[in-house]
Amino acid sequence: MSFDQLMPIFLSSKVSSEPPNLPFKFMGGFAMSSKDEGVLMVGQGIYSMFAQAIVFPLLAKRFGCLRIFRFTVLMWPLLYLLVPYTVLLPRQFRMLGISFCLLWRTTAQALSYPPNNIMLANSAPSMLVLGAINGVAGSTASLCRALGPTITGFVHSKGLNIGVSGLAWWITGLVCILGALESFLMEEPKINGSISDLIDEEAIDDHTLISPLSIDAALVAATRPEYQNPEPRPQKDPVGSSDGPAS
Repeated sequence: MSFDQLMPIFLSSKVSSEPPNLPFKFMGGFAMSSKDEGVLMVGQGIYSMFAQAIVFPLLAKRFGCLRIFRFTVLMWPLLYLLVPYTVLLPRQFRMLGISFCLLWRTTAQALSYPPNNIMLANSAPSMLVLGAINGVAGSTASLCRALGPTITGFVHSKGLNIGVSGLAWWITGLVCILGALESFLMEEPKINGSISDLIDEEAIDDHTLISPLSIDAALVAATRPEYQNPEPRPQKDPVGSSDGPAS
């Protein structure tokens, strides 16, 4: 998310004429036009479809989702570290360097998001709570999409003020290191039994819940006039009572 925000700014920034003060203090970008940026984004999108549709299924079948996820999240910090230094390459190699970084980023994204979603779904204790889990995960991702670019944009502006254009990249890389270390605490959930057994188990649990049709029938019955304004029933006299005098 932060990468998608920082990269267009980095590509469109002017080439700096100031000599760099390595290892961290240097400025500048690629001075790329919006048209050239669009061409790069189109190529990135086409390759992303290829990677998710073909590359990921083959690797997931061979290595498993957890191994692929760990490998890709370990690659993210190194990518954030190297991207700002591409402006220091010789002019004839700059486009090759940034294209390699974009290829690296697209591959890492295509190989990290799908296994994350798969492991999240497999970790649900029951299919009945899968919707709630996906809802919480989607809300958290939306929150990160809102806060990530806001924070990195603020840090990037502070970095430009002190002459360090890569500050936001490197701080984001530190956050990626924390995520990479956290991946070693993850375990790939194991499914006990066959798929048919799981479906039968969920069907049994589902029968214990109130049927939606029963709820709809109750609501329809409650809207009938005789239930909304019931007429008072005549009270019957007790057995053995009469209006006449007792004999």
